[in-house]
Amino acid sequence: MLILRKIEYSDRFDIYEYAKNPEVAKYVLWEAHKSEIDTIAFLNLIYEGYNKNEPAPWGIELKDNSKIIGTIGFVNFNKENNFAEIGFVLAQEFWNKGYVSESISEVVKFGFTKLNLKKIIARCKLENIASEKVLLKSGFNFIGILKDNLFIKGELCDMKLFEIYNSVHV
Repeated sequence: MLILRKIEYSDRFDIYEYAKNPEVAKYVLWEAHKSEIDTIAFLNLIYEGYNKNEPAPWGIELKDNSKIIGTIGFVNFNKENNFAEIGFVLAQEFWNKGYVSESISEVVKFGFTKLNLKKIIARCKLENIASEKVLLKSGFNFIGILKDNLFIKGELCDMKLFEIYNSVHV
């Protein structure tokens, strides 16, 4: 159903289409895109990560029409302790269809088999019940609440912490 691939500048129209939606941007670090210039700035950051071999998201592409409906990837790496943090966003019209679960499964598999990570973590705002559900469905375990953990849109937020371990390292 899906392909995870590097983002291209030609994807900017698809990305802008969902990134301008305030509901999509509600729980993420970035504000809803006000113009395509915001989307191009986002793409520039992605390419900077690609070029420096740093964490940068993959596009979530629908196989049947090549449309980018979201992004997923590792947002932080901790090489010293051999774990990474996953982050994702999806266009609203594709919520609750299993696309995020499918994407998480592939990224976790990649992290454990190709990067040999010991564990993968994820964080979400307390109010983000949809992300909590998809993480639990994807095999992540709820660890606890991190108080005053992350600045999101100028506000210091409490975050729920989830993790999944590579069975090879357990």
